[in-house]
Amino acid sequence: MLPALGLDSETGKLLAMISMGAGSMMVSHANDSYFWVISRFSGINSNTTLKVYSTATIVMGIVTFLCVWLASFFML
Repeated sequence: MLPALGLDSETGKLLAMISMGAGSMMVSHANDSYFWVISRFSGINSNTTLKVYSTATIVMGIVTFLCVWLASFFML
């Protein structure tokens, strides 16, 4: 699939890998073990952690996607 997207170079493979990592950061939810680590060690209840931490992971994923997208213009 990478050659069809024009990502068959080493740089393209690197950008694809980084973008997969960005996608894996999106929306942490209650079934994520790290969600419970954040909730329990910080002493925040589950509802507040769901609002704050899930929103933060969405922002992290979007910012990382945008960084990879902008880097692709200069690196490819």
